[in-house]
Amino acid sequence: MNGIFIADLVFYLILLHPVLYILWTRRAGGLLAWYYLSIFCVARIVGGAMGVHNSQSLAANILVGVGISPLILAIDGLLHEARFYRKPGRQWLGWAVVTLATAIMGAALALAITGALDIYKGHPKLDSLDHWITGTGLMLLVWGLEVIWACVLLLPAQRRKDGFSFQIGTTLLQGGFLVLLFVGIRVIYQLIAVCTQRKDLSSSTGSMAVRVVLVFLPEAFTVLSMALVGIQTRNAHRS
Repeated sequence: MNGIFIADLVFYLILLHPVLYILWTRRAGGLLAWYYLSIFCVARIVGGAMGVHNSQSLAANILVGVGISPLILAIDGLLHEARFYRKPGRQWLGWAVVTLATAIMGAALALAITGALDIYKGHPKLDSLDHWITGTGLMLLVWGLEVIWACVLLLPAQRRKDGFSFQIGTTLLQGGFLVLLFVGIRVIYQLIAVCTQRKDLSSSTGSMAVRVVLVFLPEAFTVLSMALVGIQTRNAHRS
């Protein structure tokens, strides 16, 4: 597993710098996406460092399993920012989606972490696996909510082409659709792995091919794509 942890450590150490730069450029608004993206990068760096030191680290393996959550919330923030630029004005509907997604994700994390901890420690309770599955399922639910929300944002009622930064919002929305695809692969895989409890599919004990193709690459492509979109729209706050 050390190879994956090393890749996480190096890759996200490199990407953290442009992500923090984007966060700084959004300091006047649109912070949500880049705040959560920076949290995800830091979590992967910390998990990678712990995993390089000890590939059996409980904390490192838990981070691999449930660490996708801030990435999903980052996409939520990206879509929120896209709507702000595509349809300026009151954003109560956008904030309602943000609040709902954050609340569900909070419950998902609580359930998934408590369930996974019991199982990884080798002292599972009767409901530990159910908690883990439910928490992971809720993460998939939030992802599905974001897919629906992204499609809603394409409706004529959710855009104003005469808006002051319509094109910037469109670029952000296009980026949102792209990264939803990558994250979808990751979160669906995670739910299958948790439900089946197959060691060859596990993010901690699975084969190198599984961990690279279904864990590392979808996350890496998501962060890289969001960083490129963020840099492309770095002057959004000046509009």
